[in-house]
Amino acid sequence: MSSLSFFRRQHSNGKPVDSWILASYQHPDSITWRWHIGYSRVAGKSGVYFQRVYRRQGFNFHAGINLPLLGALSIQTQPHMWKKV
Repeated sequence: MSSLSFFRRQHSNGKPVDSWILASYQHPDSITWRWHIGYSRVAGKSGVYFQRVYRRQGFNFHAGINLPLLGALSIQTQPHMWKKV
């Protein structure tokens, strides 16, 4: 299944950062991923968080847990951005 990806290091402006995408799904006709599960060595304030977002494209969310010294684990969804034909 080419739409699923596993264990990719994230980049910012072409440079690797201390976070990884553990698993993600991107429809072949979309320029963005639909959901991803990520890990970062850099955690924010300790605790659990959940943020939901309602847009015209539907319901999306970002949830995770930050643990000092261990890092942050999160799951996030976003709407598809379909390729222009």
